Amino acid sequence: MSSYRDILYRNYSASFEGQKALDADMQHAQYEATYAHLPSDRSSSIVDLGCGKGEWMAWISSKGFTQLTGVDLSPSDLAIARQNAPDRKWVEENVITFLESHVAAFDLLHAKDIIEHFTKDEFIRFLSAAKNALKPGGELWMLTFNAQSPMSSATRYGDFTHEIGLTPASMAQCLRACGFMSVLVRGGHYCSGSVGGRLRRLLGRLIFGFASLLLRVRHGNGTQNASVDLHSTLPDLFGRAGTKPLRTS
Repeated sequence: MSSYRDILYRNYSASFEGQKALDADMQHAQYEATYAHLPSDRSSSIVDLGCGKGEWMAWISSKGFTQLTGVDLSPSDLAIARQNAPDRKWVEENVITFLESHVAAFDLLHAKDIIEHFTKDEFIRFLSAAKNALKPGGELWMLTFNAQSPMSSATRYGDFTHEIGLTPASMAQCLRACGFMSVLVRGGHYCSGSVGGRLRRLLGRLIFGFASLLLRVRHGNGTQNASVDLHSTLPDLFGRAGTKPLRTS
C-alpha cells in the first residue's frame, strides 16, 4: 500500500494548482532580500535540498556560482527543473540519504520550505547528516515558517505533507544538539515594493509587533542572545548554522 508521501510527492506542485506556480521575478526578489551572506568563492560547492522546480538554483546561478546540485523527490518538479536548466546537476533522491552518502563534500547546503516536511526523528537525522556533509567552515541555511507567528497554523496545516513546526528557540536547540558550532536564527517577513506589499509590511509591523509583546508578557525577556531572536513572531524563520564561526559581512 502506498504511503501518503508516495502519492503526494509524485506530482507535488501540481496538487496545489496555481498556488506553487513558477514565478521567477517574485521569488528572486524574495531571495535577494533573504540571502545577504553569499560565499565569496564562486566555485563553492552548493546543494539545494528540496530544490523543486529549480527556482533558487536559477537565482544562485545568476550570482555566478557554478558548482550547483539540486536534490528533490518529486519527479514532476525535477522534470521542469531539467527542462529549464539541462546542464545543471539534478538528483532524484531523499535528501537525507543523499547527505549521508556525501561526507565533507559541500560548502553550502540550502533547505527552503523542506524541514517542515520531516518528522522529529527525521529532522534530527537531517541535521546530523547535513553537518557531516559540510566541509570545514561550511554552512547550512534553512528557511521555514515560524510556528510562534500569528496564523502559523494556516501554514502548518495548509500542506498535508507538513509534519513539524519550529520556533527560533527550538530551531537553535536542535542545531546546537546536533553539533553545529555557530547558530543564527532570525524572523523574516518579505513584502514586495508594490502598493499591496507596502500595505502588508505596514500592517505586519503592527500585528507582529503586538504578538512579540505578548510573548514577552507571557515568558519574560529570558536569556538575551544576539544570535537567536527568541521573540520574533514574523511569519518566516531563517536559520544559518556553521561548523565554524559564521561570516557576518
